[in-house]
Amino acid sequence: MSDSGKRGDDGWEDLVERHLRAELNEAEQKRLAELLDSDESFRRDFVRQATWDTELTEVIRGANASRSELEKPLVDIEEGKQRRATRVLRALLAVAAMAILALSVLLFNEKSEPNVSAAGDSDATSRASIAQISGLSGSLIWTRDRGEIVRDISVGTELAGGTIEGLSPDSWFELQFLDGSQVTISGASLLTFSDEGQKRLRLREGRMSADVTPQPDTKPMIIQTRTATLTVLGTSFDVEAELPATTVNVREGTVRVTRTSDGKAIDVPAKYRVIATADQELERQEVSGYVHQWKSRLGHGPDETFGKWIAATDTHPALLGAVAFEPKEAPNVVLYLLGLGVRSEDGSPVQVNADSRFEIQGEIDLDTEIYFGIQVAYSDGDFAGKFLVKCDVERDDSGGFVAGANLGDFGLDPSVAAYKDKLAHSPEGLFVNGAWCFTHSESPSGLRVSEIQMGLHRR
Repeated sequence: MSDSGKRGDDGWEDLVERHLRAELNEAEQKRLAELLDSDESFRRDFVRQATWDTELTEVIRGANASRSELEKPLVDIEEGKQRRATRVLRALLAVAAMAILALSVLLFNEKSEPNVSAAGDSDATSRASIAQISGLSGSLIWTRDRGEIVRDISVGTELAGGTIEGLSPDSWFELQFLDGSQVTISGASLLTFSDEGQKRLRLREGRMSADVTPQPDTKPMIIQTRTATLTVLGTSFDVEAELPATTVNVREGTVRVTRTSDGKAIDVPAKYRVIATADQELERQEVSGYVHQWKSRLGHGPDETFGKWIAATDTHPALLGAVAFEPKEAPNVVLYLLGLGVRSEDGSPVQVNADSRFEIQGEIDLDTEIYFGIQVAYSDGDFAGKFLVKCDVERDDSGGFVAGANLGDFGLDPSVAAYKDKLAHSPEGLFVNGAWCFTHSESPSGLRVSEIQMGLHRR
C-alpha cells in the first residue's frame, strides 16, 4: 500500500473529506472503494470520521431539534473553533454520503467482479475462500465475515470465514478447509472461523468434532471457547462448550488445553479427556471404553438443552418444554420441539446396539403422536446420520406419559435422505451425541419432558 493510502496521512484524510463533499472523480471513488474493501481499519476510520460529533448525531436523530442546537455549529465558528466546525460538517455530510459510499463500493465491485451468483456466493467470496461446505442438514445460518446473513447455503458452497449457527438439536454442519482439515458442529452450536495464514476458530457454544491435518509448528490451529484455548498441530478430537466449562475428548494425537481463568495448560493425549472450568483441577481423565446405558440430567440445569427449561419444585421434577420450530426443509410446517446433548457421567462414548431402547417420561396437553430422534457418530467422531421413530405412548389421566422405542424401529431422518448413500443405514453400533423429541400438531401440544434414558430392551 502506498503512503497516500495510510490512515492519518493527508492523502487518506483528503480522500475521505472530498468524498463526503461528493467531489471525487471515478478513479478516486475506485481508490476509496479499494481501501475500504481491503482493510477493516479503514472502514472503522471512515465511520469514525463520518460520525465524529456525537452531539450533532443526536440532534439529527431528533425530529424536533431545537433551533439553539442547530445553531451551535455557528456559535462554535464565531468563537473560533474552526476545527470543531469542520468535524460537524463531516457529520452533516455523512448522513447522505454513507449512501453514496455504499453505492460507489457496489458499483466498483460490480465492475471488477461481474459474475455474481445466488446465495451470496460471488467471485469475491470464491477468491477469498478458505473452506467449503461438505455436508449439512437442519436449520443453519451463515453470517459472513462482514456481517451479511445468508440462509441459503448448500453442499459445495465456498466460505471466506464468518460464523455458522446451528439453530436446532438436529442441525448438522461439516466444513472442510483447503488443506483437508475438517470440523463438524452438531445440534444448537455457534462456530466462528477464519484463516489468514493460521486457522482460528471460536466455539461459542455447542459441540464440535475435528480431524485436523498437520499444521505448521509456528501456526497451529487455535480453537477458543469461553473457558479454554486449544492448540492443535494435527489430531482428531471432540469439543463441547458450555457456559461454565469446556470438555475436550482426544481420539488421536495430542491437544494442548489452556484454561482461560489462570493460564494453566495441559497436554491431552489420545483416549483421554479434560474439563476446563474454574472450579476444579485441570487434569487428564482416561476414557477407557464405551457405555450402553445413559440417563438425562435435566435437574442439573439448562446446559446442553434446546427448549424451555423449567426448574424443579417441591412437587415436580425439572422439565424441558418444547418450543415452536419451523424446519428449514419444510418451512410451512410447525413442530413443537425440544432436544439435549447425550454424554455419560464420566465422558465415555454412549454406544447403541441391537438391544438398545429409549424411554421418555413427561407431560403433554394434547392427545397427539410423539416422535423421537437421535444423532449418531462413527467411532472417529465423524457424523454418521440422524434417525427418527414414532414412539409407543402410554398416557395417564393427569396428562403424564411414558413413550418408548426400540433401536430396530428407527429409520433414517428425512432431513438427511439426500445423504443416504454416504451415511450409516442403521444406528446400530454407533455413538449417540444428541437426542430430540417433538410433536407435529396444529396447536401447541404442551410437550414437557422430565427424563430421557437409554437402556436394554427387555425381550
